[in-house]
Amino acid sequence: MKPNYRFSKIQMGGVFLSLLLSAFLFAQSSTWEKELDDTDSSNKKNTNSGSKSNVSSSDWEADLEKDLQDQEKREKGTEGSRGISSPVQSNQQINRSAQNLMMDAYAAIDIVGAWDRNKPRGTGERIDNQLDIRTAEFGFNGAVDQWMRGNFVGAAHGENGKYFFEVHEAWVQFPFLPFNTSLKAGQMFIDVGRLNKIHAHDRAFTMTPIVHEKFIGWESAIDTGAEFSILFPWKFITQELVLGATNGRKWGHSHDGGIQKNNPLIYAHLKHFYYFGNNWGTQFGFSGIRFEPTTERKNQRLLYGMDAVLRWNRSNLSEIMLMGEGWYQQEVFPSNLDPVTFQKFKSPTKDQWGAYAFLDFKFHQLWSVGVRYDYFTDKSLVDQNGDPAKNAIEAQSLQMTFHSSEFGKVRGSMERRFIQDYSRTSQEEVREYRFYIQTVAVLGSHPAHSY
Repeated sequence: MKPNYRFSKIQMGGVFLSLLLSAFLFAQSSTWEKELDDTDSSNKKNTNSGSKSNVSSSDWEADLEKDLQDQEKREKGTEGSRGISSPVQSNQQINRSAQNLMMDAYAAIDIVGAWDRNKPRGTGERIDNQLDIRTAEFGFNGAVDQWMRGNFVGAAHGENGKYFFEVHEAWVQFPFLPFNTSLKAGQMFIDVGRLNKIHAHDRAFTMTPIVHEKFIGWESAIDTGAEFSILFPWKFITQELVLGATNGRKWGHSHDGGIQKNNPLIYAHLKHFYYFGNNWGTQFGFSGIRFEPTTERKNQRLLYGMDAVLRWNRSNLSEIMLMGEGWYQQEVFPSNLDPVTFQKFKSPTKDQWGAYAFLDFKFHQLWSVGVRYDYFTDKSLVDQNGDPAKNAIEAQSLQMTFHSSEFGKVRGSMERRFIQDYSRTSQEEVREYRFYIQTVAVLGSHPAHSY
C-alpha cells in the first residue's frame, strides 16, 4: 500500500509553522525582559538625579540669596551718590585692569563742502568755496576705577589750507560723590548753553548759528579749570545746577594757551528736564558767564543765555525736535579820565544779542528735513550822526539729511542771509546765498550725548 505523501506534507508544514511561532515568542519575551530591565534602571537613575537636583536647587537658591544680600549691601554703600551704583561694583566682579580694557575709542571725520554765490563780492563773513576736511577727531574715554572716569579728545582741522592739531578735551571726573554731586577737572568744553558741549560733527546742522559764532566761536568755548554739578532730588522735575571756574586765558577757538588774565572765567548753568509722557520731553536752562577778554582788569564781558529743546520720538523710526537759544552780551569798559577836569566818566557799554530756532522732522528712519532761523544785532552801532544805526543779520536755512546709521550721515543745506548795517557808508544791505554739503563718519564706540 502506498504512503499518503499529501498528508505527510501537511504535517511537515504544520511542524515548520510551529517552530517559527516558538522562535518568535522566545525572541519577543527576551525583548520584553530587556525593556523591563531598562525601565528599572531608568527609574533608579531618575531617583538618583531627583535627589541630586534637589541638592542643586538648594545650592542655587543659596547663591541667589547671597547675591541679593551683596547687592543690597552695595546699594546702601553708594546711597546718595550721583549714580545708582559705581561702574565697578566689587573686586570679585571686575578689577581695575579689566575695566581699563573696556575703554571706548573712536575717530570721527567731518567733511564739509561750501559754496558762496556772492564770493568775493559780499561783505559778510567769508567761507572758502571748496570741499575740505573740517575736523578729524579721535578720542578715548572710560572708567579709570570705581571712583573716576577719564576722557581725552584730540582733533585736527583745516584753516586757510593748513591743518592744526590741538587737544580739545582732557579731563577726569568723579561722578559718584555723595549728595548727587559730581566734579570734573581738566580742559573741557564748558557746560553753558545747548551747543557748547556738542562737537561740530555731532550737531543737528552743518554750520554754527550766527549768535553762537559771534559770541563764542564757530566751534565751542574751551578752557582749563574745574566744574561742579549737583542734581536736585525733586520728584516733579529733574533739575541740575552746574558751577564752573576756569583759567579764562582763552575764549572760543584758539591755537595756543592764550594770555594770562587777572581773574578766572566763572559760569553757571541751571538745567531742567521734564517728561510729559507719550514720548514727549523737554529740557531748558539758563546760563551766565563772566570773563575778561583782555588783560585790562576792569574790561569784562557778561554773557546771559537761555536754551531749550523739545523732543518727541518713536524709537529710531521718527522724531520731532524743536531747539533754540538766545544770548545777550554786554561788554563793560574801564572808566575814562577827563584830561581837563580830571574827572572819571563811565564808558558806554557794548550791547549785542541774538537767537536762533531750529525745527527738525525725521519722517523716515533714514531721512530728516530741518529749517532754521537766525537773528543777530549790535545795539552799540551808530551812524555818522552818532545816532543808533539800524543793523541786523538774518538767515533762513533749509536742510535735508540722510542717516545711513547712527554712525554716518550725509547732509545738504542752503542758506539765505540778509545783512543790514547802516553804520557803513556803502552796501548797507547785502543778500548772500550759501550752499553746503556735509559727510560725517564715526569709527569705533562714540560716547552718547545727553538729552
